[in-house]
Amino acid sequence: MQSERMILWASIWIAVLSNFYLWMRISDINENSNLYFIISFIFILVGLNIASISLLAWGWLLKPIISIYVVSAAVCAYFMKAYGIVIDSNMITNTLQTDFREASDLINTQMIAVILMLSVPPLWFLWRIKLHKPPLGRLVIQRLVMIFLGVLLSVTSLFLSFQTFSSVMRNHKDIRYLINPYNSGYAVFKKIGDSLKTESKGLVQIGEGSYVDSEKDPLLILIVGETARSDHLGINGYSRDTTPLLSTRNDILSFKNAWSCGTSTAESLPCMFSHLGRDDFFDRQENYENLLDVLKKADLNVVWIDNQSGCKGVCARVTTEVQKVIKDDVNCYDDACFDVVVLDELRNKIESSQKNKNSKGTVVLIHQMGSHGPAYYKRSSSNRKSFLPECKSSALQTCSRDQLVNAYDNSIRETDYFISNTIDWIKETYPDRSTAMMYVSDHGESLGEKNIYLHGLPYAFAPDAQKKIPWIVWFSENFKRDNLSIEGCSSLIDVGSRINHDNYFHSVLGLLKVNSSLYNSDLDIFRMCRKI
Repeated sequence: MQSERMILWASIWIAVLSNFYLWMRISDINENSNLYFIISFIFILVGLNIASISLLAWGWLLKPIISIYVVSAAVCAYFMKAYGIVIDSNMITNTLQTDFREASDLINTQMIAVILMLSVPPLWFLWRIKLHKPPLGRLVIQRLVMIFLGVLLSVTSLFLSFQTFSSVMRNHKDIRYLINPYNSGYAVFKKIGDSLKTESKGLVQIGEGSYVDSEKDPLLILIVGETARSDHLGINGYSRDTTPLLSTRNDILSFKNAWSCGTSTAESLPCMFSHLGRDDFFDRQENYENLLDVLKKADLNVVWIDNQSGCKGVCARVTTEVQKVIKDDVNCYDDACFDVVVLDELRNKIESSQKNKNSKGTVVLIHQMGSHGPAYYKRSSSNRKSFLPECKSSALQTCSRDQLVNAYDNSIRETDYFISNTIDWIKETYPDRSTAMMYVSDHGESLGEKNIYLHGLPYAFAPDAQKKIPWIVWFSENFKRDNLSIEGCSSLIDVGSRINHDNYFHSVLGLLKVNSSLYNSDLDIFRMCRKI
């Protein structure tokens, strides 16, 4: 019966201690009989743990399976509590696409301490006991009995608290993403299923026959922003002067009511470059080409420059450059550089891409480092920091609110510096060319409001801070003359109207005068200015 005792104690440990954030969250809910419900929920999880471990852990697999349960539950418990996140398939995608640099920013002493406290005691108990191998028949009977008892405990506990259980789950949908470790298990299998569903059918081509209806050879620089929230830009009404350079310009448009497609880079990037729109994108059954493929088919040179952890598949079929770390004490640190360094070699990259004599123009996409967290203090040069003291820990909840916001706002000032310098660089480098720049962030960020940090919550109940984004546009005078038919049309554009990433695909096609069956003028935010 040693193995059964192991399963029982591991099940209780995980249900009670590794789900402490779940119990904290439920205790905050204004429901009657919260304590009774929490106790019932604990018994539900204990029974579920007993049944699932008994089903999976046979023979020599017992200790490894319990270890996986314990460690995964400990890791998820820390991150859910530390950052107020939930575990779903989107979070699993983010985890799989995280590189070493991003992962190292998350490591801190508090994380190590919490994970060790939640995993070392049960693992020590587990691995020090020597198990005796029972006859196969007895083992099968023991496991079946354990599965039956686990299911019975869960079902009975659920029955006794069903009214409260159904009410909480119906009114607080985020709770289901906090049930540890089944949230991560479900998310992993859902991610695998979704990937197989789309990738097994191959890549669907789009935009065949697209062409540019112009001979002006435009240059459009698209800055793909990172983790910027609209309400922290001074130019959008924020009380702090986080955009000192952009605020002095009278040649830009800043849309103040723009919304992202997702709450993470892994969601938003493929979605914003898709022709489908948010609703259809996440319900799609097939894997489609994207905006960059259409631009390439229209004989435009397309270059993606990455100062981040990758393009999430968006740039898979176009020229891609990864920003290298250079020797620059002001603009580089450790293993990364601030975004402004991209401008140093940008002209060479643009000219090397213009080998096609029949090209109709050039599109350069710059994927920012931006305000990528949690190490916000690393995202701004010491020479350009204005708000001090900063939070210099990835354990954001250990910093004061003021320190956290200072670090984040300094990163927004760094983005302000980059965007304004990019505009000036374009004007100086290509004074006679038809040029434009558009900056759009991928998603926003939570900064501790309601104890929620970072981003990546399911869209349905993510706060606006993770979804409302900055969207900034600049046109050269030559571009206005060549592509915008109405003089002073910028004044006709309502920068307060609600727009979202669904507009991105069609607005870019419109700006470049790409004639395509995919183009929807209703989603082109510049349609009133475009020459038809």
